[in-house]
Amino acid sequence: MRSAGALLIVLSLLLVACDPPPPPVTDAEFATGPVEGVTLTQPTSIDFGPDGRLYVSEVLGRVLAITLSEDGRSAIDVQTLAQPEEFEQVLGLAVEASGDVYVSDNYINGIGDGPFANRVVRLPAPDFSSRETVISGLPVSGHNHGTNDLEFGPDGRLYIAQGGMTSSGAPSEPDDSRWLGWDETPLSGAILAADVTDPDFDGALVYDTDDATSETNLLSGDVEVFSPGHRNTFDIEFHSNGHLYSVDNGSSEPVPASLDCDTLGPPPDNDPDQLNVVTEGNYYGHANRNRGRSDPTQCENISPFDETPRAGMLRLIPPSTNSVLEIEAGVFPDAWTGDLLIGWWSGGELRRMLLSGDGLSVESEEIVLQGVSAPISMVQDPITGLIYVAEFAGGVITFLAPAG
Repeated sequence: MRSAGALLIVLSLLLVACDPPPPPVTDAEFATGPVEGVTLTQPTSIDFGPDGRLYVSEVLGRVLAITLSEDGRSAIDVQTLAQPEEFEQVLGLAVEASGDVYVSDNYINGIGDGPFANRVVRLPAPDFSSRETVISGLPVSGHNHGTNDLEFGPDGRLYIAQGGMTSSGAPSEPDDSRWLGWDETPLSGAILAADVTDPDFDGALVYDTDDATSETNLLSGDVEVFSPGHRNTFDIEFHSNGHLYSVDNGSSEPVPASLDCDTLGPPPDNDPDQLNVVTEGNYYGHANRNRGRSDPTQCENISPFDETPRAGMLRLIPPSTNSVLEIEAGVFPDAWTGDLLIGWWSGGELRRMLLSGDGLSVESEEIVLQGVSAPISMVQDPITGLIYVAEFAGGVITFLAPAG
């Protein structure tokens, strides 16, 4: 099994050479503190289930269901659904309307059985005792990208934030120990969609080769690319305004970029992360020469600094921003309802993104909370309105509650 510290590589702490001035700190008042009564080791994803419990995954595979106190600030019961090391590395967790729990099980850094070893596993309610591989054959990165966040969309399908297999759309040299010379494949570097609750769903992804190349073909399996060009999106959020938002990690790796389907260019110059509004079929700039065979647009790796901004890119954000959440009523001023909260992993901050009325631009931002120890996942309790933040490095779940 991989060590827990490996996720520090999964979530590469990219540094931007010229940081912009920080935004102002909010003057909004609220209460915050750790959820008492539960001990965690490197939590990676949190979600509320239909039973009102808070579900938590840890990187080494432990999955918990936490019954919270009436005020939401402490755990009164903790049920273990999966023990540590039952999975390789769990990066994403989602609870379906039936109560079934889904987790993304990851091999990273090329560790595992080749480039197609990642999977999605279901733990069926109510006893969660069985383990059902729902999707197999998802891409593995030679370096630090994973099968990340899982979210059920308004249409009932499971959406998967799938990292890319290259740094900037082109394979490294074969002897590169960080990227292994692998190329992008049909489902890598994209937000995927899968109708996993359909009785006829086939999640066994089969390829015509065991190698990760630009010529690899997907022969069978009911997983499709919803939105291409996402380098390493760790979190996605379906908003009540009908939009889907994501945060994507930029590149600072010394690996050539794909300029077109045949030409390589210099490595990107410390690209920042991006906050995106995601639409089906729109290309977000991380090249994939495999899909470029049918859509040459996807062969061009587009920098966020490009003179022609990427369609759908709302804002450049700090490096290794790995979580995003719609702010609903409950904690903050009413004027904040419908805005976004993002978690800056490497900077230890939560920031508010004030959205325009149509949700298609960011008008301003402000710092909401500092001193958060690697925020990696956020969720809001649909009943109490409290917001919860999983702190990977701190090993805690932090609550945000109304002041007073």
